[in-house]
Amino acid sequence: MKVRHVVTTLLTLMTVVAVACGGDDDPTGGGAIPELYVAQMTGDAMRPDPVATTAIGTATINFTPGSGNTGQLISYSVTVTGLTGQATEAHIHGPAGVDAAAPVIVALTIKSGATSGVIISGTIASTGHPTISMDSLVVLLRNGDSYVDVHNAAYPNGELRGQLTRR
Repeated sequence: MKVRHVVTTLLTLMTVVAVACGGDDDPTGGGAIPELYVAQMTGDAMRPDPVATTAIGTATINFTPGSGNTGQLISYSVTVTGLTGQATEAHIHGPAGVDAAAPVIVALTIKSGATSGVIISGTIASTGHPTISMDSLVVLLRNGDSYVDVHNAAYPNGELRGQLTRR
């Protein structure tokens, strides 16, 4: 009688656990919620020296926790209007607030020589930075301590900058 009671109890517990798991066999965790970070970019936001330009831009960073086979995976794009020349460099910098400058964390891939439109896009699987991991970059994003800038020949220190904030 006791054996039958123990077996029944174990089967009941196993059923409850199986139902609670919902059959989620997705290796990325299934319920991870994508995160979007956006930076409205202007010359006035450049630090330490603001830039007088009519150019503007928007940087977007998309991140889903647990994405990628070997860790975090971040996709990005930068759309600009009216750059004074072709972009020569673009980066994510940090840690820094809106009034500070910081070192480059990761270089972004320039896809177009245009001065308006989507000129930068790609995916980051590693920062390539010796002391800032992808996990650390995610923390900087979440804390609002990173920014994107775009450089060109006329403005080698950057024509546009925008602080990344979660949307």
